Amino acid sequence: MDKGIVVLALTGLLPAFEPRYALPLLAAKIGFVPAFVVAAAEAILLALVLPSIAQRAWSLLLAYSRRIRFLGLLVARVEAAQRKAHRLTSRYGLPGLALFVAVPLPVTGIYTGAVVSLLLGIDANKARVALAAGGLASLVLTSPLALGAQIAQG
Repeated sequence: MDKGIVVLALTGLLPAFEPRYALPLLAAKIGFVPAFVVAAAEAILLALVLPSIAQRAWSLLLAYSRRIRFLGLLVARVEAAQRKAHRLTSRYGLPGLALFVAVPLPVTGIYTGAVVSLLLGIDANKARVALAAGGLASLVLTSPLALGAQIAQG
């Protein structure tokens, strides 16, 4: 397999790029169906892994917040935001998280969705489902671009 294709496929795992942006570029190189399969696998992988990483990072932040004053202040602000955001979570819940992830705009996506789910206190297993659904929906929304890229490459 071409090294450039592998590198391009792996960029779909990066924050700020994610599978939805890799899909059109991959489709131009390897065709829509294989590109969609790769991007879908990446979206599901990220949805499964990122809530755990976010939880571990939060645990580390909590542990160090007792020692470092700045981190303590940060934790206090985040916890205050969590309390305020609970109203939104209870109102829109998992469908709202999935929709947030699905919108193919900057600062939305699986990475941000994992952090948002943590901050809103959404159970990690439930968050995984919403993140995967949103990630796959974002691929559907960017599919016309991917099909156009494939056609353009002939």
